[in-house]
Amino acid sequence: MLWILTYLSGVLTVPLAQRLLGSIVSELRRKWEASIAARRIIDTQLDPLLKAADELQGKLRSLAEEDFGEFRALPSPITHRSDSVNLCSTIYLFAQFWGRLEILRRQSFHADLARNKSGKILLCFLRSLESRRVRLVDRAWQRAIGESVICDGTDIMQFKLFVEQYEASPQLRTWIDPLEQLLRDCRFRRTRQHVLQYGVIVHALIDTLDPKHLTTRERPAYPNKLSERAKRDLVGRAFGVYLPDVKNKEKYVGTRKRKT
Repeated sequence: MLWILTYLSGVLTVPLAQRLLGSIVSELRRKWEASIAARRIIDTQLDPLLKAADELQGKLRSLAEEDFGEFRALPSPITHRSDSVNLCSTIYLFAQFWGRLEILRRQSFHADLARNKSGKILLCFLRSLESRRVRLVDRAWQRAIGESVICDGTDIMQFKLFVEQYEASPQLRTWIDPLEQLLRDCRFRRTRQHVLQYGVIVHALIDTLDPKHLTTRERPAYPNKLSERAKRDLVGRAFGVYLPDVKNKEKYVGTRKRKT
């Protein structure tokens, strides 16, 4: 009788163990494939994303040095090609960066970027850039603006074509209008500070993901252009909540005044 019970126990246990082992192997394989997919995406998409971020940050630094004079004198409506090109140059750099973010979002739909070290860091920066107090336009508008410059699935349209479409297409101008209005509002100090804060996060992203600056240029920050309130928001919210692991935060915010 005992051998019968032993036999039946073995018959019932072996399939159960096989199913359990198969489930474990399947889960491990899924995680491995997700990790491989994440690494592949980072290998192909991080470099163009960093280059787009670098171009944008360079433009924002230039605007900061000139106190956004380029937009304070911008006529409305625009009647000259030179004014159109000046406006589009900044709009395009934002759109290019957001387009690269959208391409990354599409490519990583079935991948877990958090399983990759660089991917995990990048996700933290994206959450910060798209947070309510940091983002420049609503997230839906940001995605639409980014999508408007994507061509052939994984590429960004050239600047000349963008300017021509801006001048000829009312539909395109409608999509990018929230960003254009924000830039025009840079005649106001509060808006300028908001844009500068966004630029600080982009700068920190570049320094963190390309610390040796193999892809990007190493640039000084512009802490002297930030108000004490902007510095406080960056330290307390952006860096404090979303990006606690960013090194050398003082580079971006400078020395803060102590309350007496």
